[in-house]
Amino acid sequence: MGMRQRAASVVFRSFSVLAFVSIAICPASAQSVYVAGALGADIVFASGQESIGLSFPAGGGESLSGAARLGVLLEPRWGIELEVSRAGEIRETSRTGPGPLPLGIARPIFFPEIESRRRVTTVSATASIRQQVSDNVALAYLGGVVFHRTDNRVDYRGIRGLSGSSSFVFNESGYTVVSGPSDIFPVGLALPSSRIETVQYGAGPVVGFEAHIGYGTHFLIIPGIRMHGLPASWLVRPSIAAGWNF
Repeated sequence: MGMRQRAASVVFRSFSVLAFVSIAICPASAQSVYVAGALGADIVFASGQESIGLSFPAGGGESLSGAARLGVLLEPRWGIELEVSRAGEIRETSRTGPGPLPLGIARPIFFPEIESRRRVTTVSATASIRQQVSDNVALAYLGGVVFHRTDNRVDYRGIRGLSGSSSFVFNESGYTVVSGPSDIFPVGLALPSSRIETVQYGAGPVVGFEAHIGYGTHFLIIPGIRMHGLPASWLVRPSIAAGWNF
């Protein structure tokens, strides 16, 4: 609970600082401030390896995300923005089948299962260069730094089963060989599960491209895409936002 309170405090202070800067700058330079809410998809590309049917580490995948933005246009070609985003959980389950069975022996076997859950929260501060292509449309090229919090939860569980005896046949030389293991008969015994929860903080780069499309005097539609650098992974976030320009 303490870590969540500290993270919320950092976000609140960041918004307060940017709001103060926008109020101080706007009257002096006759520039505008905008607020926006965005809906996007978080696509995570994670580094890792696969062994015996299990992925290490897990964490890549897709989820929906929502974001709140506060921006200041310093002049027609420059701007700064603060974005706070929180994504849904990315879930991945890995299972393995039975391994080689001893000849002619019935013995218990173990079916492991690993389920991982990952949720990413980001706070990014960016500067933008704007290109006005018409009276109501401007293109923005973004770059800055992203501060992220990654909540990971990994559940380890499994089922113990019982293997049947292997079948024997005789070849022309009289040798006994195995024709293959028989079916597996699970006995329905669920092994105790264990859970590991971790929270990871870090910082990385963020770049992006978006269009600011004005409707009327104040309303904005902002489609775009951003890429964030996370530990051992990249987060690509296409999104569309609706905003209000003051």
